[in-house]
Amino acid sequence: MPTFPSTTALLLSCALAFTGCQSGTETPVATDLNSANPAVAEQARKVQELMTQIERQKAVIKTEETKLTALQQQLDGSVENLDGIKKEIQATP
Repeated sequence: MPTFPSTTALLLSCALAFTGCQSGTETPVATDLNSANPAVAEQARKVQELMTQIERQKAVIKTEETKLTALQQQLDGSVENLDGIKKEIQATP
């Protein structure tokens, strides 16, 4: 499947957004990761892991939505092409 420039740009922006989201939400968790209390540190690790998984999944969803849009545009163009070919055939005796 060909990679569209818009898809590549989106992937890059998602990666940058993911990095930005991570650094903003990790600050309180990062402090808890270094807690002297093992239960707090372990729970902070779980929170951090879930936050990371959510951000990755959001990026995947956004990428898939972009792919879907590209496919829909290809389909629309192909349908228009098909209609044009049919009209051309009907017009030719």
